[in-house]
Amino acid sequence: MINTHILAKEFEYLEPKTVEEATRFLAEYGEKARVISGGTDLLVKMKMREVHPQVLINISRIPALRYLIEDKGLRIGALTCFRDLERSRVVKEKWTALYEAARSVSSVQIKIMGTVGGNLCHGSPAADSAPPLLVFGGSVKLVENLRERVLPLEDFFLGPGESVLSPKELLVEIQIPELAGKTGSAYLKTGRVAADLSKVSVAVALIRDGDVCKDCRIALGAVAKTPLRAKKGEETLKGKKVTDHLIEKAGEEAALETQPITDSRSTAWYRKEVTKVMVRDAIKLAWQRAIL
Repeated sequence: MINTHILAKEFEYLEPKTVEEATRFLAEYGEKARVISGGTDLLVKMKMREVHPQVLINISRIPALRYLIEDKGLRIGALTCFRDLERSRVVKEKWTALYEAARSVSSVQIKIMGTVGGNLCHGSPAADSAPPLLVFGGSVKLVENLRERVLPLEDFFLGPGESVLSPKELLVEIQIPELAGKTGSAYLKTGRVAADLSKVSVAVALIRDGDVCKDCRIALGAVAKTPLRAKKGEETLKGKKVTDHLIEKAGEEAALETQPITDSRSTAWYRKEVTKVMVRDAIKLAWQRAIL
C-alpha cells in the first residue's frame, strides 16, 4: 500500500541562531510549538498526522549545540549526531557502549540527521542512545529562558513519548561522568531488520578488579514503557567473584524486571526471553573489555 499522506497542516517556521533565541520562542509559543533538529522522528509523526504543531522551531542552525568535549568525563551537545559519536576515537575507546549504539543506528542517512538530544526527547522506549547513557550515569541539562537544571537521565523519561521536559524547556547537553577503575562496556541490539527500531537493546558497564565485579550497571531498551535500569540484575554481580553461573543469574534477574508488550515488532514473550541471553552476552563482552 502506498503512503499518500502529506504535510497538509500549515505551521509557522522559526529558525533561531542561538540558545537564547530558541528558548525565547519556546517561552512565547509553549505547547503550540515543537522543536525540530534532524526531524527523523517528528517529521514522520507529522506526515502520519499524529501531531499537528502550529509552530516549528528548527534548532539545527545553532552551532553552539553540536560538540563532543572530553572534560572530566564527556559533554555531548544536543545537536551532536550519531555519526559524530561513531567517528569519535575517544567515544570508541572509553565509552564503547555508546559508540556501539551509534554504530547500530539504522542507516548512514539517519546517523547524519539524527541527533542525540532529539533521540532522547522523542521519549521512545527503544531509543538507541538511552541504554548506554544510563549505564554511564548520564545526566541532561535543560534550559528555560535564563534558568537551567541538570537531572539524571534515569529521571528524565516518564512513558512512551513522554519526558519531564516542559514545553518551554530545551535540552542543550548530555553529561557523562569520568570512568572509574577498569571499566568495560557493551551494547547489543536485536531488530527485525537493520533499518528498524530494536526489539530489545541492552547496555552494560562494569568495573573489574581481578575476578571481582566492583560495580555494574545494566540498562534495557524496548522492554518497558521507558528505557530502564535492571537494578536486580546489577546487584547479582556487584561485589562478587564473577562466574558463568552468576552471569546467567544476572540475565534472568534482569529479564524479571522487564514489562514488555506484544506489538508489530515482537511478542512480549520473545522480548523477555531474549533479554536473558542478551544481558548475559553483554556482561561477558564488557567483562572481557575491562582488562584490555
